[in-house]
This record gives sequence, C-alpha cells and structure tokens, in this order.
Amino acid sequence: MSTPSELTLDPMVIVRDLAALPHRGAATAQEQRAADILEGHLRRLGATVERQSFVTPKAYIWEVWWLIGGLVAGLLLVPIASWLAFLLVAACTVMALFYFDWRASPISLFPPRARSENIIGRMPTQSQLGKKLILMGHYDSAPVSLLYLPSMVKNFRQSLLMSLGLMVLAAVVALLSALKFGQPILTWLRWLLAIYFLVQGVMSSLDYLRYGHTNGASDNATGTAIAVATAERLWRKPIPGWDVEVVLTSAEEVGMVGARAYYLVHKQELKPQHTYVLNFDNLGSGQLKIITRTGSITNIIYDNSLVQAALKTASSEPRFHQVKPGVWHTGDFDSVWFARAGLPSLTLSAQDEQGCIPNLHRPSDTIENIDETLPGFVVDFAEATIRRLAGG
Repeated sequence: MSTPSELTLDPMVIVRDLAALPHRGAATAQEQRAADILEGHLRRLGATVERQSFVTPKAYIWEVWWLIGGLVAGLLLVPIASWLAFLLVAACTVMALFYFDWRASPISLFPPRARSENIIGRMPTQSQLGKKLILMGHYDSAPVSLLYLPSMVKNFRQSLLMSLGLMVLAAVVALLSALKFGQPILTWLRWLLAIYFLVQGVMSSLDYLRYGHTNGASDNATGTAIAVATAERLWRKPIPGWDVEVVLTSAEEVGMVGARAYYLVHKQELKPQHTYVLNFDNLGSGQLKIITRTGSITNIIYDNSLVQAALKTASSEPRFHQVKPGVWHTGDFDSVWFARAGLPSLTLSAQDEQGCIPNLHRPSDTIENIDETLPGFVVDFAEATIRRLAGG
C-alpha cells in the first residue's frame, strides 16, 4: 500500500481521539464528547462549525422490538381483537418493509427518542457558488449484534428477506384468521410465527444487552477522520469554483437518521447538476472498495460521474491498482438518501476477501484491529478522485 502524500493532517490522530472514548452511541453522553472533539479538529483547521440538532431513536433495537412486539401481539390477539389485530400486524409489516429497505418508516417516530447532532464544517472564504462537494462520515458507533458474527453476516440479506417474507405471511395469516378461515392450521401458524419473531428479537438484541455499543474504531472513526483529512487537503489546495463541506453525521446506526436530517434541511439547495456526495464508512482494515450497489429489498445502483471518476482513478493510477468495485447488501450507508434523490453519490468502504467488513458491529471493532496505513491511503484516493472529477 502506498504512503500518503503531503498528509498534513494524519487521519489516525482523529481515529485515536475518537477511539479513546469507550463508545459513541447515538444520543449518549459519549457521542456528545465525540462531537466536541470533532468540532475542535475542524476549528483548528480554520473551518466554521455548525451543530445541526435532530431527534432520533436511541438505538435500532427499540425499533426492532416495537415491530416484533406489534407482530406478536397482533398474531396472538386475533381470536379476541379480530380486525384490530390484523391491522396491527399489517401496519407493523408495512413499517418493517420500509425500514429494512432503508427508507423513511413511521417506526422511527416511536419512543424512546432523544436529540443528536450532525457536525458540519465549512471554510468561511468559500463562495457558495459553482460545484459543491459534501464529504461525509458518521461518527456514532453501533450496538453490538450477534447477527454480525462472521459466520452469519455473509447470509444477512437472505436472512432479512426471509424474515420480511414471513412478516408478509403473518399479515396474510392474520387476515384469514380474522375471516375465520382454516382455524386449526392458522392457529398453529400464528403461534409458530410469533415464536420465530420472538427468537429473532432475542438474537438481534442479546449481544447489545451484554456488551452495549462497539468502540467503533473502524465503524466509523476511520470514515469520520478521512472525511476531515480529505477536506483539509482540498481546503489547503482548493479547486477553483468548488466548495467543500464536511458533514459528520450521527445516528447512522439507527437507520441513517442524521444523514436524512441533513438532506431534508438542505434538499432545496442540493442540485444534481452541481452537488456531489462522497461518503466514507468502515475503512479500518481490508481492501478499499468503490461501492457500486447496495440495497436489501430493492437494489440501489451507484453509476454517476463521481463513481466513474473513482473507477477511472483506480484503473489508471498504478498506486491505486488494488482498489476495486464492491457491493454491500448488509445494511446500507448514509449516501442512500442522496443516491435515491438523484444526486451523484459514492461510498468508499473496505472489505476482506470474502466481501465482508471486518469486525463489523462486534466487540473486536477496536483500535488494535486498525490497519493504520489504510486511512491515509483512502485520503490519497479520495483527493485524486475529486481532482480527476473536477478536471473533467
């Protein structure tokens, strides 16, 4: 791997500062400490800093249990509540389909909720005219999850699709039960489905109850640090006519809530003709990948001028020959809202030889497992990609 060139801000400095905290769970005191650290780094670079406040669920575990609780209650109460029970199951199914296709879902409005913050850095001398580049990385860390064991994560999408299919089946069973069809068989089905959803809920939350949040050295202290270090490069040697903004989001691990909050506030000014979003996520170890496809139920294809510039940079510059396209269907990234809005967007992430992100959502996501050469390499690649894009 190449040595970072002209790196005045070593991204590992920020990684170490963030990883020194026990965790950075969304809407926690540790997240607030991380926000203060990041604001300090941006101000030392001469940037003005805005802290955008928004409301978020405290952890995705709560959203999962609201969905599971509603499904189980509806299935078991059909003999008593009939159509009301069916409507409860149907509503939870629809909310789950939206939520796990990484779209806005009403389930995110359920309690407990709290305030979180995005950290936005800009150079005061920028003109706010011409092209706009948003460098994005989330700084909150994830709940530890048993479902992200290496033996299980490679089949995550298939397991998720099966669970969503069983939710649809649960809605059909609840409807038929309300209509009094096939009662003996449907009674067994209702109980079997209720037990399945309860087991899934326990599996998804067991390690969170045991371990809490990850330290988040890779996910995503690395992406946060790379976004800031890339901005420093482009602020120090600016591209004429380009404004560079750093957006460090929180609550990504709750369903990309912070990125959506930023998008909703700024969507009128973000035009596809002159706005680019480069997101950095999980860049602690493995090989750098240009993510070209994500999504769970529906695929999200990343094919735009920013992606093409990254692919061209990787194929034409020998120092980046190991950078390849990649796909990711286990969860999604902050870039999802911008990609669906038609804005040229790209996420850079790192994967192992099996196409998995090392240490994802596990207690092993610590500073000891970071390849310290990778963040600087990604800064080099990101800068080269942007300068290629700007040069046509």
